Amino acid sequence: MNAIGSHRPYGWARAWRNMGHDVEVLTARKYAFDGATDLQRDVSGMRIHEVPYMAGGAASRPPSGVEPAVHRWEWLKALTRRMRLSLATFGEPRWLAYRPMLRKGLALAKERRFDFIIATTPPDMPLAVARTLSRRTGTPWVADFRDLWFRDMLLYRSRLASALSGPLNRWMVKDASMLVAISRGLQKRLSAYLGREVVLSHNGFLEEDHKHASVLPGDGKKHLAYTGRVYPGKQDPKPLLRALARLRADMPQLADRLAVDFYGFDDPALRRMISQHGVDDCVRLRGFVPYRECMAVQRSADALLFLDWTDLAGEGMMTGKLLEYLGSRRPILALGPRTDSEAARLISDTGSGTALTTESAIVEYLKSLIASPRRPDLAEEAVQDYSRDRQAVRLLESIVAQLRSR
Repeated sequence: MNAIGSHRPYGWARAWRNMGHDVEVLTARKYAFDGATDLQRDVSGMRIHEVPYMAGGAASRPPSGVEPAVHRWEWLKALTRRMRLSLATFGEPRWLAYRPMLRKGLALAKERRFDFIIATTPPDMPLAVARTLSRRTGTPWVADFRDLWFRDMLLYRSRLASALSGPLNRWMVKDASMLVAISRGLQKRLSAYLGREVVLSHNGFLEEDHKHASVLPGDGKKHLAYTGRVYPGKQDPKPLLRALARLRADMPQLADRLAVDFYGFDDPALRRMISQHGVDDCVRLRGFVPYRECMAVQRSADALLFLDWTDLAGEGMMTGKLLEYLGSRRPILALGPRTDSEAARLISDTGSGTALTTESAIVEYLKSLIASPRRPDLAEEAVQDYSRDRQAVRLLESIVAQLRSR
């Protein structure tokens, strides 16, 4: 799948395989409602066990990647997002995969001994599978958190669902040998809630994804690109749209010189915002594109747009998109209410871009982007620490040290 839930564990499996370890991957089969499956990955030397848990019919998918079925499901998910997310983990259909995956995991454990199991969430179902496998086989397990269940960490969660999710997750991970989080914010909050040490292991980027990405032909415009979903109420593109509207007053031919491209779900709310600000001619919603094309877009952009979280509750929500941006080596423009958020600090520490908070500053940035030559790629050493290989090696070292200390 073209999603962080796939990119992150693949990075582990790939790096650990390359270090000479045997890796087996237990995963649920992907269906049309899951999203695009256009990733092409080298899985040689790994055993992949993809477990079906639904009958065919509407939920099944053809083998191609970004097909019409994916678009239809994305529209349906957008329409039902508030209702589904209000239920938190209790509205997650992938719980149906729990028993099939557990049966397969127990069968694998009869074939060979494993040194440890690592499971990543969301969804929570893999944690439950790993916990039960550990209890039945005595194999230690590691719980990895890309998000937390607190009510203010995700959109629309009801108080009841959040109140029940916390104890459920506390119970699931109480026997885990180690806990891992993707950002300092999540690490701090999870540690405080559980009263346990939590290891930090960032998301990252795969080097070859960017090195082998093609560069798109130029069209005489400067391109500011955004790849991924915009979350309403948590990220705010309106300051950029207002800045573009102001800039047009001084530059009537703005659309001939600057293109702002959003790649991902064609969100009706975002489309309305663009129209309301009268910048339809220079802001375009490009829809879903295959992963390789997305990498080419990033490598070809004059700058990459990052929308930071708009409230303190989102502190620590370090999206995988930002680390992927680092791998492209292109300058990053981060927009949000603060310049001291974790994401803004990472951008500053790596020298990979700038974080702006006011419309006037955004206007000046865009003027400079249009008038200046293409900026050079970021220095190699500035971002190398965030490669998935390096993060995976460090995580394995932490896991081994923890298991040896038991």
